Amino acid sequence: MSDYLHKNFGLAGRRAVVTGAGRGIGRAIAEAFAAVGADVCVHYHSSKDAANEVVAAIEKFGGKAWSFGADLTQSSGANALAAAAKQRWGALDVLVNNAGDLVKRSPVADISDEIVEQILRVNIHTALYSIRACTPLLKSGKQPSIINLSSVAAHHGGANGASVYAMTKGAIHTLTRGLAKELAPEIRVNGIAPGVVTTDFHKKYTSDDAMKNIAASTPLKRNGGPEECSAAAVFLAAPGASFITGEIIEINGGLWLA
Repeated sequence: MSDYLHKNFGLAGRRAVVTGAGRGIGRAIAEAFAAVGADVCVHYHSSKDAANEVVAAIEKFGGKAWSFGADLTQSSGANALAAAAKQRWGALDVLVNNAGDLVKRSPVADISDEIVEQILRVNIHTALYSIRACTPLLKSGKQPSIINLSSVAAHHGGANGASVYAMTKGAIHTLTRGLAKELAPEIRVNGIAPGVVTTDFHKKYTSDDAMKNIAASTPLKRNGGPEECSAAAVFLAAPGASFITGEIIEINGGLWLA
């Protein structure tokens, strides 16, 4: 059994790019991938120091990682990331599109064009541009797959000024399912939709009282941790998930059922 698990649910020798991996869920995924044998590119936009801390943490436990900075809201940034991966590895096995942000809570009636554009670009363009740039590398990879990070907001529409953010996450659901058909059979495409996870994201955009209220209304009576999302990412990237594509794994403690 141990040989089966090691063969089918490890990532030894795999090459993985994780976008927005300097903190939160992205960091947890990068560290989890490295812990099961992958060589990981820790992508960042502005948080260079945080990304380098992730690389140092991975190297400390014997893993392999390197960091790369790029603005993925621009196609040139995604192209640069793909070029760096090609130069280092020659091919790519896993792309995790984690980069994203709420940007600002605002009712639709009051939201500015500038904020709308920022939300669209950081949540949709980053994934789309990265996928487009990295697809040729993935086609040369070993059992390649793409994992897109969405949100429970794609189901319930967000709350308290997060409707536009929720809209972009609904788009990620649709993109995931469309690409699962478009890129098959060479590349698998799946998604992860976290609920409320205790990261810097919610420290910035959600009050402590709101976090407590959400936990109380969640069937499992707590909020999630980033490591619970990383476990799903490892599973989706591993050979044991080789017959799974076009799926969104919901990690929210039952929140969207409540």
